[in-house]
Amino acid sequence: MGDDLKKPYEDDGVTLGPEDALRREIEKSKTLKVEKLQLKDAIEKLRAENDALLKTNQSMEQRLNSLTDQSAGDIHSNPDRHSTIVQTNQTPNMRWPFFLLVFNLVAVGILLIFLIK
Repeated sequence: MGDDLKKPYEDDGVTLGPEDALRREIEKSKTLKVEKLQLKDAIEKLRAENDALLKTNQSMEQRLNSLTDQSAGDIHSNPDRHSTIVQTNQTPNMRWPFFLLVFNLVAVGILLIFLIK
């Protein structure tokens, strides 16, 4: 019963008439419909992008598998070449932890300097 007495108000506290309240609800409905359509478009774009990424992933997995199969065949025929490949692949990976350690130490140092000031 108390809800029947409440009327919609503007931001400044003025009571809206039924036409104004209806107009405002129609505008809200239009805005929501536009947002819904925009979200549907975004979902379709993301689905298409997801499908493209899945295809790319599958082709890369196939390529990796074929390269792995080739290198496995090469190991038996030329073991020295395989050991060279392993050593060159490990060198860049060993640099990352050192780089990250130095970067973090520099960042902590800078933060401490700003904190002390």
